[in-house]
Amino acid sequence: MSPDPGTPAAPRALWSENWSSIVSPELSAALAGLGHRRMLASGEQLYGRGETGTDLIGVVSGLIRIVGITPDGYEGLLGLYRPGSWFGEMSLFDRLPRPGDAVAVGETEVLIVPGQRLLELLDAHPQWYRDFARVLSHKLRMALTHIESTTLPVSARVGLRLLDLAAAYARPADDGVLIDLSLPQEELARMLGLTRQSVNKELRQFQSRGWLQLQRGRITLTDIPALRREVRATGGGAVLDAQGL
Repeated sequence: MSPDPGTPAAPRALWSENWSSIVSPELSAALAGLGHRRMLASGEQLYGRGETGTDLIGVVSGLIRIVGITPDGYEGLLGLYRPGSWFGEMSLFDRLPRPGDAVAVGETEVLIVPGQRLLELLDAHPQWYRDFARVLSHKLRMALTHIESTTLPVSARVGLRLLDLAAAYARPADDGVLIDLSLPQEELARMLGLTRQSVNKELRQFQSRGWLQLQRGRITLTDIPALRREVRATGGGAVLDAQGL
């Protein structure tokens, strides 16, 4: 099976960052040919925890968070996927229900690759299973890094998340680098598994030091090197290096 040459390629964002360094260009092109696009409004659910589904999903623009709810109603972040990221491989291969809710953060566009068609493609090109093995290994390493980051002080955790978002959504601004994503502090807190109050406290401290500027739903980083130094000084150097930030 090969991609339809008449099918428009997915935006370059899907093949950016780690994906392009892990999988072959031929597999990337094949996925572009198999997939169809879908737009999600901010807060719209792509799928829910426990649903069956084997589609592979790539983020073209926006942000997808995977969350789980504890019995006492606490919302925990299981995954955060920005442009260039793919998710859904777990249910594709083990055929078990989705492990969490997939929800759009801001207006988000995804590319959905039907699971059965993808498995047929992989059976026809078994060498591409190795690409997925590398992808899953990379995700496991990143998951371990994320677990490590949860043990860091709040300032380091907030700083790491801001640097991560800036890496995906930065655009030049008059006074620094704007994280070009509508991101209320409540959403940032949920990403980190923290309270809004604790996140707001750190953001205000960063602002008082001249490292960022806060607008409604927007954050402009005005001194990224200083923010990196803060993360290192508070024990986040290893995570910073592992995430390439």
